[in-house]
Amino acid sequence: MLTTVEKVLALKNVELFSDIPGEVLADIAFVIEEVALDRGTYIVHEGELGRELFIIVKGEVDVVSGDRKIDTIRQGGYFGEMAILDSQPRSADVVAISDVTLLKIERDDFYEIMKQRDEVAIGIIKVLNKRIRNLTKKLVDYTEKK
Repeated sequence: MLTTVEKVLALKNVELFSDIPGEVLADIAFVIEEVALDRGTYIVHEGELGRELFIIVKGEVDVVSGDRKIDTIRQGGYFGEMAILDSQPRSADVVAISDVTLLKIERDDFYEIMKQRDEVAIGIIKVLNKRIRNLTKKLVDYTEKK
């Protein structure tokens, strides 16, 4: 089991929370759940409704849709940030490719934190905006090659 200090340090190493003050991260650490899973475990399933954000403390996961591997996420990475905001169906499967230790934040807890601490909401907006910019650039690059 991770201590509160270890959870805070893990959160601080995640892009989503890197600009958030330590005392706010300590509040978040109290509502997150540590989850240990074996290699080969499906963590989320494509099409299921998402209500959690996961942060990888140890190990690696693959993001898979159908027969296609989309990405590998490693320690310090996260997934589920879109589903935690809109509770829409998951866009892909996520499977542990090694033994993993995760921190799980439930949607209701995350919403409560965002209401109390605007730094968290601003952090997630920045990350999602960066992702949109990257996808837009990829789309432009792709269409220019045609």
